[in-house]
Amino acid sequence: MKKLGLLVITLFVVTCVVIISCDKQIKIPVSYTVVTNHANAVNDIFIPDSGQFDMQILVKFLSGYTQDKVTLKISGLPADISVTPDSFSAIPTNVDDFVFSTNHAAHNTYRVTITGYAPDETPQTYSFNLTVIPADCATSLLGSLSGHNACAVTGSTSYTSTGVASGTANTLIVNNFAGYGTATNATIVLNCDNDSLSIPNQNIGNGAVLRGTGTFTATGMTIYYVASSTPTGVADSCTVTYSK
Repeated sequence: MKKLGLLVITLFVVTCVVIISCDKQIKIPVSYTVVTNHANAVNDIFIPDSGQFDMQILVKFLSGYTQDKVTLKISGLPADISVTPDSFSAIPTNVDDFVFSTNHAAHNTYRVTITGYAPDETPQTYSFNLTVIPADCATSLLGSLSGHNACAVTGSTSYTSTGVASGTANTLIVNNFAGYGTATNATIVLNCDNDSLSIPNQNIGNGAVLRGTGTFTATGMTIYYVASSTPTGVADSCTVTYSK
């Protein structure tokens, strides 16, 4: 009987161990992805040389343990650009707001990295380009501009125009546009994010009506425009090259 009793106790203990082992839950680490909010990847950003830029980052839950926090940290910034906060920690899915601040930061492009950390997981890295641009792209194009036209009808001409502040950020007024006379003023809208420009259809004066598109840098512009009328009374299409 004594041996039988010991056998029963032993079987009970073994059975309990097996049951406990079978009932124990195995924790699966959280799986997640990091993208710019409302996008499919971490997008490149353009920030003003003086001011602030809000970068919204979506941390999307995919699978695994639902109570694990994911921490994001930003690295790779130069000394003249700060970010607040420099790290976020939350349970996904969530949106983190990183606010970049500048004060006369150098115009340049930097490779910046977001690193994601989660318990029992290898850190994940996401890199993007951060480009510092003028707060008002038009400022670099103010003053004297050397112009050259290559036109389908009127041929080639060279002249001097003047870039004038419009009072609106990223909008430039060019006096004597395309060499059409000092009575002409063309309004050019600059897109600082992709260095493109547009000229909405407009009467610029002296009988010239035109519209156009193009690109620009800190030292010049290349503009493709179509004029339904010009000071000479003919329609024309031209490529204008401006340089400082």
